[in-house]
Amino acid sequence: MILPNKIEPIKPNYDEIDAIILLERWYDEWSKDEDWWSGGNTWDLNIYTEHGEEEYDYGSRWVINVYGLEQHSTSEHPSTDTTNELDKFELKL
Repeated sequence: MILPNKIEPIKPNYDEIDAIILLERWYDEWSKDEDWWSGGNTWDLNIYTEHGEEEYDYGSRWVINVYGLEQHSTSEHPSTDTTNELDKFELKL
């Protein structure tokens, strides 16, 4: 009998300031891409853009999602758990 892989959530130590520091440090990278991932040891940051659809909306709106990680018993590397949203905010540039 094959048992399913055990998945354990990782306790996040996320702080909003950590995400802001990461955004500042990597601005040149994520501002050129429409979907960019990065993160810390216990959380991941996904940044994507939604271009303005209204005629008066001239800039791009950036959505930032922060997700917790999970550890699979068959892998030494944690993976993103997109059902575990820790934070979400938006920027308009």
